[in-house]
Amino acid sequence: MPPRPISSTFTNHLHQSSPAPLQITFAMLAIRNHQNGQFLNRVQRPQSRIILQKLPQQGLAELTVLDNLVFCFSFQFHIPNAGEFHDGEMLALPRPLDQGGLFVDNEKLRLSFRIDAPDPTLRVEVTHVYQNILKLEHHCTPLCGQAH
Repeated sequence: MPPRPISSTFTNHLHQSSPAPLQITFAMLAIRNHQNGQFLNRVQRPQSRIILQKLPQQGLAELTVLDNLVFCFSFQFHIPNAGEFHDGEMLALPRPLDQGGLFVDNEKLRLSFRIDAPDPTLRVEVTHVYQNILKLEHHCTPLCGQAH
């Protein structure tokens, strides 16, 4: 069975009338960290999950990252038009996260953001790359850290 296209999964869910959150389980998540332009480490996590939800505010959606290295978090973004890819900005990132971007195409979901610190030399750039959708589930939004 060919892999399910990620961008059309996103746009199909966000352009339907149902407000139900969609939990997406990916076969693999690769997390890369950099500090001051220097590579720190790479971690791979199998069966990583996100939750995608359309918000009541016109044109906005929310994505919750359930399998981050330190804590789960949510951010908002503008709902993309139907198409093969979307390159956008993360809105309303929780502190200490900032300068976030999101890129979605048929093969991957890439999230990039910075963990801010008062000392600029301690800031860490983080990139999450999700690939290969394994499972889609519609259900209520779980609390961060809640077992599934």
